[in-house]
Amino acid sequence: MDTYKELIKEVFQSVSQAIGIHAMLLVLEHALWKTKQQYEEAALIKLSEEGVFLAELNQLNPDKAKEISHYFIMSIVDTLGRLVGIQLANQLTKQLRILDSEV
Repeated sequence: MDTYKELIKEVFQSVSQAIGIHAMLLVLEHALWKTKQQYEEAALIKLSEEGVFLAELNQLNPDKAKEISHYFIMSIVDTLGRLVGIQLANQLTKQLRILDSEV
């Protein structure tokens, strides 16, 4: 889970600088909505202008928490891809694969 927490923190910071905090919050809210459609436990994910908080996912089975975190991150990438282009989404996906292989 620490890898997912760090990854979301990095994505939040870098993308917020590129597109602005309010646009990033919209992306996150959409990704969270999509994730909640798949996993009701995703309601444990909290969003604010300070960042994304996954700590409450620690209440879940570790594998389930990782599955939800992964789906949430991929939803962020998918939404960003639609907004800012496939190239950025491909870069983020490549980084995710590298980090996911480390988990």
